[in-house]
Amino acid sequence: MPFVKEQKNSAYFSRYQVKYRRRREGKTDYYARKRLVVQAKNKYASPKYRLVVRITNKDVICQIVSAKLQGDVVLAAAYSHELPRYGIKHGLTNWAACYATGLLCARRALTKLGLADKYEGVTEPSGELELTEPIEGEPRPFKCFLDVGVARTSTGARVFGAMKGASDGGIFIPHSEQRFPGFDPESKELDAETLQRYIYGGHVAEFMETLEEEDDERFKKHFSTYLEDDISSEDIEDMYREAHEKIREDPSYTKTDKADLAAWKEASKKTHPKKLSTAERKERVKAKKEAWLASRDLLVFRASSPGEVAITSVLPILPDFDLRVEQLEDSTAGFHITLSAPSFPPSLAQTSVSHSLSFTGDLLSRSVTDFIAAVREAQQQARADTAAVHSYGWLVPYFDLACRRQVGEKGLTYRKRLHDVRWDKVGAAYSARASAMDDSAFASGSPSRSFDPTDTDSEYTEGERAAIERWVVERLREREDEFVNREEIRVWCGTFNVNDKRPKNGGSDIQAWVDSTNGAELLVFGFQELDLSTEAMLRYTPYREEIWRKAIEEALSRQEGVSYSRVHSRQLVGALIMMYVRSDMKEHVGDVSSASIATGLMGLMANKGAVGVRLRWKDTPLTFVNSHLAAFVSNVAQRNLQFHDTAAQLLFPFASYEERDAWTPNVKPDAPRPVGEGWSVWESEVLVWMGDLNYRLELPREEVDRMIATPQYDLLKQFDQLETQKMHGHAFADFEEPAITFPPTFKFDVGTDSYDTSEKQRVPSWTDRILHLSTRTAAVSVERYTSHPEVVISDHKPISAMLRVPVYTVSTRDREKVQHSIVSELHLSTGDAVPEIRLVPGPSIDFGRVELHVPTSCDVELVNVGSASLSPAVTSLTSLSHCVAQVFATWNFALKDSSSSFTPPWLSVMPTSGLILPSSRQRIRFTVNVTPDIAGSLSFTAPEKAEGDLSELLVISLRGRDLFLAISVKEWVPTVFGASLECLARLHEPIRITSLKRRRQIQAAASGSVEDEEGVEKSAVPEVLHRLVSFLAEHALDVPGFFATPGELELVSLVRKCLDSGDDFPLDKLLPSSRAAEATSAHADQSEDQQHLIDAVSALDQIESDIGAFSLASPTLLSTVPREAPRSSSRASTTADASSTLAGESDSAERYIGLHSVADCLLRFFEHLQEPVIGGEAFERAIRCESQAEAYTVVQGLKETHANTLLYIVAFLRIAIKQAADPTERATRPDRFAIVFSSVLLRPSHKSAGPFGQGKPLGLASIPRRKKQFLAWLLEE
Repeated sequence: MPFVKEQKNSAYFSRYQVKYRRRREGKTDYYARKRLVVQAKNKYASPKYRLVVRITNKDVICQIVSAKLQGDVVLAAAYSHELPRYGIKHGLTNWAACYATGLLCARRALTKLGLADKYEGVTEPSGELELTEPIEGEPRPFKCFLDVGVARTSTGARVFGAMKGASDGGIFIPHSEQRFPGFDPESKELDAETLQRYIYGGHVAEFMETLEEEDDERFKKHFSTYLEDDISSEDIEDMYREAHEKIREDPSYTKTDKADLAAWKEASKKTHPKKLSTAERKERVKAKKEAWLASRDLLVFRASSPGEVAITSVLPILPDFDLRVEQLEDSTAGFHITLSAPSFPPSLAQTSVSHSLSFTGDLLSRSVTDFIAAVREAQQQARADTAAVHSYGWLVPYFDLACRRQVGEKGLTYRKRLHDVRWDKVGAAYSARASAMDDSAFASGSPSRSFDPTDTDSEYTEGERAAIERWVVERLREREDEFVNREEIRVWCGTFNVNDKRPKNGGSDIQAWVDSTNGAELLVFGFQELDLSTEAMLRYTPYREEIWRKAIEEALSRQEGVSYSRVHSRQLVGALIMMYVRSDMKEHVGDVSSASIATGLMGLMANKGAVGVRLRWKDTPLTFVNSHLAAFVSNVAQRNLQFHDTAAQLLFPFASYEERDAWTPNVKPDAPRPVGEGWSVWESEVLVWMGDLNYRLELPREEVDRMIATPQYDLLKQFDQLETQKMHGHAFADFEEPAITFPPTFKFDVGTDSYDTSEKQRVPSWTDRILHLSTRTAAVSVERYTSHPEVVISDHKPISAMLRVPVYTVSTRDREKVQHSIVSELHLSTGDAVPEIRLVPGPSIDFGRVELHVPTSCDVELVNVGSASLSPAVTSLTSLSHCVAQVFATWNFALKDSSSSFTPPWLSVMPTSGLILPSSRQRIRFTVNVTPDIAGSLSFTAPEKAEGDLSELLVISLRGRDLFLAISVKEWVPTVFGASLECLARLHEPIRITSLKRRRQIQAAASGSVEDEEGVEKSAVPEVLHRLVSFLAEHALDVPGFFATPGELELVSLVRKCLDSGDDFPLDKLLPSSRAAEATSAHADQSEDQQHLIDAVSALDQIESDIGAFSLASPTLLSTVPREAPRSSSRASTTADASSTLAGESDSAERYIGLHSVADCLLRFFEHLQEPVIGGEAFERAIRCESQAEAYTVVQGLKETHANTLLYIVAFLRIAIKQAADPTERATRPDRFAIVFSSVLLRPSHKSAGPFGQGKPLGLASIPRRKKQFLAWLLEE
């Protein structure tokens, strides 16, 4: 039949039938439904069942359905949201969840039909195709057909997972293996292992592992709910196996609690706020204003008894505030004071009458007039500023000073101490109170306006006001025992970078860390990298904090005999600080406030930052900061900047009654005050700063590993970036840190005690630190500072410190009484007269004999004679008692023109300013202490200068006059320490017996102004250096810990005096008893076992004589160093003795303390040289060397004396390395010598531009490592 085109004419459209609605909506495929529903005609009344599988975004629905004329009838149903009941709480729509839902549906249907026991299905799925077979003599298996609706039936689709689950559950569903995961269409075979992996969620576990390796951030976001429940990739298979077993045990349906369902329905209702009219909106604004004003305190007066008045609350002083004073009709009844604020809503008034106060008293009494004046002043301030005055310091004296306590909701006691509200002006804290003779109602606390020398409007200068304030504070501190009770508490601080890991098993994996709290009164936990997910950067998520809080509290609960209560916590993304107080001490904690600051990218990202908590323990403010600074070795400057930003910007909010005043302690008074209202980090008695500070070790990995294995933590710490920054004052200056006695805490392989074994091979470092800073009166002691290597859940190890912190309680009433008496005493000494001050014993001070590092002190007294003239013979207070003494005097040392200090560097004065009452005196102590910085110029003076020119004229500035005080030193004892190598090389006799004329000639020759004369010829190396080195070569080459143990200061001073005077070294004090006896015997009777020492000394003598002939162009510049001599049996015994001594390091240090002191003296000699051996431009070239050849080039460019000295000391160190007795000691000496001597031989000169003067800038933290490497190249042969 030929093709005929269909014509859609009117006849066609008149017969067109519209598709069914569900077909039009794309919900039902009626072609497939007809074949699934229609039953064979010979099976009348036998329903045809379908396994209907539908998958939504959040749920999997499995139903066994049959069709009737009335509609579909459901035999059984199961949903994936039921799976959490069986242990599957996550991934409720994946392939494995579909399988579990199908299994649940099948077991539920068979249970309903009574076939569950007969047809168990496949209890251990292996991934093979297994259909349910009929059992002979039993009913045939329940049969149904898969209904996928309009879902795509591609290979591996999830609908086939539900079908597989129902089939394995015991239902007969005709199907093939072609659509299961793992089926290969080319080979027509099914990979059973792949299908089994899908059944048990293996594909999910594999994806977790892959994503964690490739994109850790996306992994933590994608599997965040898994991680919250501690489900890792290794737990997936077990989770599904257990769920399958539970489903088979109890597939029954559990009904939802109707009460919960009703609550859920009520909560899920969508409510729309009613649209308000204009009048309603205005009324709402008015109500909010009234509510705000209601929250403000009210000023309420009550007359508890005649003559006594107490204020219970504060009324805000608004711009329209008014105060009226009226005399009562009965003049004997007193006066009526009314305070009113018209803008204050009458509806908020507590009474129907105006707030007023009535009392009996004289209106002109001092206390009442002071009160009215204070209110008037506040009223003027309110009118000047439209905002209400927020400071009520002027009301402090009128408050009831009883300490009021309020119990918080969490059971902790928060103290609202109204007496702690302070004055608006710092100086007002020292203002005089009302006269003690005034017995009126306000006499105990009324501020007086008659005398306030600290007021900026007073006639006193700024310096005088500062002196008065210091005097008052000093007098109060002298009498602190009258109002301060002191005690000591233990504060445990711990910090841990958790690397986004979470504790398991109730905190058992961090139990060792928590157990170190050891019953301390206050616990501070600091965490970093708590949450590294992207979501956490954008919004606050508290679930990580809750996980760690529960773990910490469970670990604490396992401690016997002690319980803790949580005080406060603060989280900033990955940084968290939590504080706990021992339950029996919680009443002592109050005024808790916290703050946080982000220091990440542009100061906005919170991946790096700090959180802090400030609290009061009784009356002692304590501050704790947990900080996470920038990572990577090279970011030292960024870490320093983040520290300073945190210190400058972190502010802790004031409590409602708190204000900054003169009593506020400050651990760093010279630090700038941050902008804004609140406490800075410095305003505290004790500041503890901890966290992952990320300062690294500037050394190669292999060297760090070797020093850790030894261990040599003291040497290793010299390359710590934090120590370098502290030493130069770039960050954490003045902070104290306990001695580190544990290995670096970063970076470990997770779950092990092994340092990083990945490709990056990160250098182990002490990134986790705890530092503290305290005021003068709050000296913190440290019980323990350690790490906890037992905790292996992170790539960091947690550390902890047990601090003993002094705290105190202040009796404010007693302090005010003491302050009142002090200021009253000062008040009696005011006047217009010029004070008369005398210096006792006279206007000059003559110090006697002054030596290096030997402080010499002398006292002078300033006596306030008064305003009357006295006889010069009057020098004692007893003789001044009859004189007229009317005014106090303030004094201070005046600066000279173009000078930043009023004293030279060798002179110190204490105190530098003060206040003296009439007929009183103040002692000033002058101390002369010559340091090596100036000792060289005093020992070798220029011809035009006097010997030991130590004299100064000081000016003491008083009100209306100046006093002059002459300081002079009679005799300076010359020393070789602090001199230059050029001068020492020309010194051929002890410096103390060298005449001044000869020393001046040496200085002239060394400076190059004249040529060398007879008697000042230059030696190859200084004689004093040769004495030290020869002594050490003869007696100390086999000493364990050579140049690693500090000497005893008394012995070091003794050795220095011997060098200056030319006396022999006292062998009985410097050598062990056995060696001293041998050394004092005749040199002709040298034993065989000492031959190697004789050879060493001879080699050094030969080097000294021939050192100028060495070739500096070759690395073999010291080829004359003797090789290690064969050891005799006695020598071997010495080795064994040394080895045993190494085992007991403390015994070794004590036995050889004399030799260690000589070695220490040698290091001090180099450290105090006027010019370093390698300094100036040579220092800059040395630290930029990249090879041994470049290092020798630097040596060639040194001055002759400096080069000879360097060659000589390098030769000695090579000998010391070869002659080490113990093999372990011999292996560690090269690194030790390079580290120790590089710090004293290589130093930038004062005139040098520094290490950044030429070429590419070098990081400050890399300088120690480069210095060490330079000397290590010279020590190599």
